Amino acid sequence: MLRPASGLIAAAATGLSLILVPSTALATPTGDDVVINEVYGGGGNSGSTYTHDFVELYNPTDAPISLEGWTVEYYSATGTTAANTTTLSGTVAPGDFYLIQQAKGSGGTEALPTPDAIGNAAMSGANGKVVFKDAAGNTVDLVGFGSTANLYEGSGPTRTLSNSTSAQREPLGHDTDDNALDFIAAAPTPQSSAGTGPVITDPEPDPGTEPGAAVSIAEIQGTGAVSPYADKQVTTEGVVTAVYPEGGRNGFILQTGGTGGVEKQAGDASDAVFVYMGSQSTYPAIGDSIIVTAQAEERFDVTQLTRPTITAADTTFAPVTPTTIDRLPAGAETREAYEHMLVLPTGAHTVTNNYALNTFGEIGLAPGTTAHRQPTDVHAPDTDPASAAQRLAAEQQDELVLLDDGRTRNYLNSDQATPLPYVAVDGAKGTSIRSGAAVDFQHPVVVDFSHNHWRFQPTTPITGDNSAAQLPITWEDTRAAEIDAMDSVKGDHSIASFNVLNYFTSLGEDETGCRAYTDRNGTPVGANGCDVRGAYTEAAFNDQQTKIVAAINALDVDVLGLEEIENTYALSGDIERRDEALSALVDALNADAGTTRWAYASSPAEVGTDEDKIRVGFIYNPATVKTVGESRIFDDARFTRTARQPLAQEFAAVDGGKSFVAVVNHFKSKGSVADGDIDRGDGQGNNATVRANQSQALLEHLGDQSDWSELPVFILGDINAYSRETAISVLEANGYSNIAAKYDPGHTTYQFGGLLGSLDHALGNAAAMELVADARIWNINADEPIVYEYSRRNYNAVDFHEDNYFRSSDHDPVKVGFNLQATSTPVEPKGSGRPAHSFGKGRPEHAGR
Repeated sequence: MLRPASGLIAAAATGLSLILVPSTALATPTGDDVVINEVYGGGGNSGSTYTHDFVELYNPTDAPISLEGWTVEYYSATGTTAANTTTLSGTVAPGDFYLIQQAKGSGGTEALPTPDAIGNAAMSGANGKVVFKDAAGNTVDLVGFGSTANLYEGSGPTRTLSNSTSAQREPLGHDTDDNALDFIAAAPTPQSSAGTGPVITDPEPDPGTEPGAAVSIAEIQGTGAVSPYADKQVTTEGVVTAVYPEGGRNGFILQTGGTGGVEKQAGDASDAVFVYMGSQSTYPAIGDSIIVTAQAEERFDVTQLTRPTITAADTTFAPVTPTTIDRLPAGAETREAYEHMLVLPTGAHTVTNNYALNTFGEIGLAPGTTAHRQPTDVHAPDTDPASAAQRLAAEQQDELVLLDDGRTRNYLNSDQATPLPYVAVDGAKGTSIRSGAAVDFQHPVVVDFSHNHWRFQPTTPITGDNSAAQLPITWEDTRAAEIDAMDSVKGDHSIASFNVLNYFTSLGEDETGCRAYTDRNGTPVGANGCDVRGAYTEAAFNDQQTKIVAAINALDVDVLGLEEIENTYALSGDIERRDEALSALVDALNADAGTTRWAYASSPAEVGTDEDKIRVGFIYNPATVKTVGESRIFDDARFTRTARQPLAQEFAAVDGGKSFVAVVNHFKSKGSVADGDIDRGDGQGNNATVRANQSQALLEHLGDQSDWSELPVFILGDINAYSRETAISVLEANGYSNIAAKYDPGHTTYQFGGLLGSLDHALGNAAAMELVADARIWNINADEPIVYEYSRRNYNAVDFHEDNYFRSSDHDPVKVGFNLQATSTPVEPKGSGRPAHSFGKGRPEHAGR
């Protein structure tokens, strides 16, 4: 999500700092220099009146100003190099215009007034940037026009223009160093020093809407998509219910006194409005009764008041009553009636997304007692809007609401010195807020719409410096339920799958030309765009390994299939080093266990073709099981260069029990497109056919292993397909059962886009299913905010790192318990003496509810 930056100038990280790096105000709030007064790029386009593009300057001073050697530069909306430069000459008189004619189009019917300068910039009719510089090359003024312009003054660019509208200052020459506030979009009105342009007069105000007309907030909001008072000056009154003086919102909420307390219906007008303060620094306080005269605007589909003049009311208005709601009604039409109003949600809410907590302090909430589920984890993929999967997707999208922090700062890059909200309390690490956790509101919030999402905003900015009592919510501690959870899985043997998040013993700092992701002090943490895909430094690797070792030893299984472990052969070209990282992990695990708890299945003599730099592998408990023969790689063109070749291994109990086969897999992801297999819109994302073909390839190779034809077979791994998607259904149609879906349907292994689902699976053939006694997904990773991951250590003022298994990866392990001698009586957990960890023996301290 792109957040508008605040302050004087905002630019995306595209190298635009090469154009200008201002340290003081660019334009002329004091009216002491020439300004860009109007920008028009639709000249000569279809539907335009004027034949040429133009830039109009204006001198608001009482003295002539020479423009000799000054320039106007035009940039595309995202360009970093000027597409065209026009050099100026002459003088602009006090209170006069200076018209710069630009490129001519093939349409239009009317020539511009006699221009003062002529250039040939073919400007965009919708989005772009114009930079005005003096003879020394200093930037005098800047206008970013259109919503995609990535350089602008103040809070944002102007509105997007068209072939029939220009960006023009309103009123004439008005400049507050904020393009979003200073410019309106209207029919072009070119003026030159020759005075031959159209006569500009103040329009007659509509009856009842003269400048400063006293109207209610509900009248300003209206019931349509656009305020009936848009671009007009109004006077209104109300009680201040929320104030945002820092963090980028730069405004406050005003609600009509005596309103609230009654639920709104679709078509009702809201009784509250956002007042944008811009550069003003004197804010009213919550509870103040005030009168505001300001300009009404529609800004990013939200009604707001700008350029306010604030006066204390002579009397105290009736207080605002927060409207008690079970949940925010689904759908934009009804939510519009609550825009900016104070509400107190009382119904059940569940965290369904905590990924953006790390960046913008946002938490996704689902109404009810469960988080949102990936539709194709519970329903078959389908493109039909009436299908169960598509209906669920639409319902979840309509009911989603984000709990925000009352700020627009990005904690990941521009505000790392501020403790993260919610997960930090009183400036220190608090209680993890995990997806699936129940949430209760302890304070009213304001309904907001911004950046394409409906939100609950706290009434004041929230950071990690706030106390728990100041937070708008309390939440359930769900970590406690996962501690020692793997001890309860029934069966005399167990097997599991675990994606270990690019476990690389080779470090980025040792790879020539490898770049790094850095923490807030500039210290490298993770490898960035390198052959090495894990930690950049030894310190970061130790953080990662500590968490992975804690997770695997607590998982406590006899056989563990691993995904995303370094393939040193693919990195080095030395086949003898293929097991190097796997061996290092086993050494670390055994050192932590204090005994030879683990061994690894060695690579076979025949390896895969053109292998990836990550691979799959097996480790196992040599005290309980042993390998039978060498492992087997299923080399197939359907995996080469699109996924990792599957690895199969036969195991047998050391006490002479029955043999079984395990196959660990890591199919093609939903990201980059392979073989033109693009997203078909059925919910499966990219590469659904590629993954289905990989399932078929896996089945064919298993069928070729004649010596395993009668054995129990477990298919494990990161299939990168949710439970009802085609890659899984192909396996199910050929006799394999999804074990976790049967024994643990309420848990999932992955969180993406605010939806939970299982990409990681354990499936068994009929012979294996006769042995299965239990299964459990261990939710130690996917539900956790990413702030606890090793790769985000020291990105924030608070150090969230913990030497435990929580957020050791982004995927959750799947554990299956089974009995090698089939029995109808479930075998209780074997209670192996896995090493104890002090963090896992008590209920974590809870800063939520």
